[in-house]
Amino acid sequence: MLTEKQAAVLGLLARSLTSKEIAAKLQTSESAVNRHIEILRSRCGGITRAQLARRYRERRGDFRQIAGAPACVEPTKQIIDLAGTPPGKEGEPQDGSEAGLAFKDSLEMTLDAPWTRPEAQRVVPRVLDGDNAALTRGAAIAIILFALIASLVLGLAAAQAITDALGS
Repeated sequence: MLTEKQAAVLGLLARSLTSKEIAAKLQTSESAVNRHIEILRSRCGGITRAQLARRYRERRGDFRQIAGAPACVEPTKQIIDLAGTPPGKEGEPQDGSEAGLAFKDSLEMTLDAPWTRPEAQRVVPRVLDGDNAALTRGAAIAIILFALIASLVLGLAAAQAITDALGS
């Protein structure tokens, strides 16, 4: 069962409009549109927006509007379209491969390890961080691996000796 606003939002969503475009058509805020969509998604088991739109297009009968349901009251506010509507036909999906989107991280990351910067505190000993760091680290790994295998062999030998002593 849908309210009048939810039915309107779902109908426009099924035509592949963005939240901003739906908000402009319904003269409401984008956050209100997103709120309606989230409520509908949660009612349908947490499906995605695309799945919700597809389900509405395929089975409109499953989505009935509540007769006489009060429309959601939105505060009156002026909607300022800062970016404008993206180019393309109205109702046409804007996320095709030809859309030419470019993403950029909001937080820039450096590629060097923090312990290589001179102002940072030392995390590893200098012997593992110098000119022969790869060789030194490889040797440390080999020594640790050898110690583990040696302790395993000694443990198995001790277990065998105990078994022989108890069995005879």
